[in-house]
Amino acid sequence: MGSLGTGEILVIVLVALIVFGPERLPEITRKAGELLAQARQMSKSVTDSLDSEYKDVVAPIQDLKAEYDSAMTDLKTAVSSVPDISVELPEIELGPSKKEDRPSEIAKVEEDDDQLPSGDEA
Repeated sequence: MGSLGTGEILVIVLVALIVFGPERLPEITRKAGELLAQARQMSKSVTDSLDSEYKDVVAPIQDLKAEYDSAMTDLKTAVSSVPDISVELPEIELGPSKKEDRPSEIAKVEEDDDQLPSGDEA
């Protein structure tokens, strides 16, 4: 569905010549050219108005993106200037969920919790 080839154009010209006659054909082609020029002008005006509306909507977003990019560049510069710091976290071993299989420290804490008075006794 691309452009018209030479054969298609010849068929269109022959059909137009037969339907409209040789006297009216120049007048019809002139009007067709005028209509085509008007259609192009209208298409250009619609495109221009859409472009101007698009720019009005996109301009604030582009400004925000520029600010974001600037902030990210500053942040990357700041982070790269900080020396590497290593933090050692204590190791935590997770054991089985049974009370008797748990390490003694955890069992002791649970026993202390059992000895606390509940809210009903007060």
